[in-house]
Amino acid sequence: MKVKARVRGIYATAISKILYDNGVELVDVSEQIAKRLGIDQRRGEPADVTVKTDESDPSKILILGFPESVKIVGDILTTNIPDVLVLKPKVGLYAAFKTRIIRKTERECIVESPIGEAVLVDEANCEPGREVNVTVVKAPVKPNERLVVSSRVRVVGKYAIVGRGSRVSFSGFIRNKSRITELLNISTQYVRKGYSIRWRSNADEASLESIMDELPQLIELLHEIEKKLNDAEPLRIVYTGEYMLFLELTYTAKQYLDKVRNYVLPTAPFHHALRTIENSYEGVVDLIDTFAKYIDKRNLEEWIREWVMKRLEYRKDLRLYHKSLHKKDLILGEGTLESIGIENGKLKLVVKRLVRGKGMYDGLNVAKEPGDVALTSVFEGKWYIVHNYFSSDQSSQKGLYVNINTPPEVLPNGSITYLDLGVDIIRNDKGCRLIDSEEFRKLLTDEIVTGDVVARVTEAIDEVLNIFCH
Repeated sequence: MKVKARVRGIYATAISKILYDNGVELVDVSEQIAKRLGIDQRRGEPADVTVKTDESDPSKILILGFPESVKIVGDILTTNIPDVLVLKPKVGLYAAFKTRIIRKTERECIVESPIGEAVLVDEANCEPGREVNVTVVKAPVKPNERLVVSSRVRVVGKYAIVGRGSRVSFSGFIRNKSRITELLNISTQYVRKGYSIRWRSNADEASLESIMDELPQLIELLHEIEKKLNDAEPLRIVYTGEYMLFLELTYTAKQYLDKVRNYVLPTAPFHHALRTIENSYEGVVDLIDTFAKYIDKRNLEEWIREWVMKRLEYRKDLRLYHKSLHKKDLILGEGTLESIGIENGKLKLVVKRLVRGKGMYDGLNVAKEPGDVALTSVFEGKWYIVHNYFSSDQSSQKGLYVNINTPPEVLPNGSITYLDLGVDIIRNDKGCRLIDSEEFRKLLTDEIVTGDVVARVTEAIDEVLNIFCH
């Protein structure tokens, strides 16, 4: 099966090369990428799947499109890029099913769904027990997000999304006024018949003949789905819509993409990690990429590490960003740099934080008191970080807590970011103990962690036990 893909975002060059080398046809290619890869732009050709940087998290790649195409592209990327985590929403965008209204709250209409409760929008009659045909308009990705469905059933094509109503709207990527006028003219006869059309970005430069050929097919499909919904049992998905896949890129995954990009044009070490920082560092990345043309990569890598060290030494505060796939992301408070250096060619730093609240330290069963000191050791490239807890005068250690996670990314803006993998090891006066492995087992059950990540976690556990528990 031939797949046509559109690629956008900060990983576009590397991702485009991987897909192109694996037989995926690249369409709607930016001028810059086309020149780099020596390929045609193929403007106006519709994509079966879009691969882009996730808007809410630059360390994630979103793969969105027709189900089979998403699966093919996802398999290519997870096979080629090491140490990625794969997040698969259980229900696709625009999936359709019959639901039953559960209750009405002050602000929301709550209904059943194949994955639990959902919020129903675009429906005035929220009578408990009533059955409604719905389309998914927002699929949950994080644990604190909910499925949102609409009573306006719609179907999705390459150029348009069609449902009942009388509206015409456009993707924000369609900016050509003459094309908007042409699409409005095409829409008129269908709006008069009671259909709403949302024009997708693929329609911006596609041939009008292809666009006009697809609309009757979508309307026929809409009628077919409506009939199936009326005959279906509640919660049975009768239309899959578009499929979504998220790839979480770890420190090592970004290093690999740096190397892939370097095959296309000179690319500095840490290119993609630095590109995840806000735009104020974009010029810095361009500059060090220029250096990559003339400086030995190993020397440049050492220079960048020293630069990051100097930037962190000048800062008064550092932040630990503790990301999670099954829980809310956390910021573990602000800390100060206790020490930093290079050990075995990698960054090693210790962040000092003062404990403000009372309670108990998780897993340690030791009292947490205001003024306690937490010293967090961060090792570049290691799949863990180490928290040492001390009394306020640091005369006695209260315990040690090791978090197994993706390798922390230490960036010059003072952020230290990692993804919790749900395995922790603690050491107190009773010895060492492995705790909280349930979350990692859930990551395995949900097929979020790939085989190489499982191997990395196993190695990290062995290393931690050998270093801290003997």
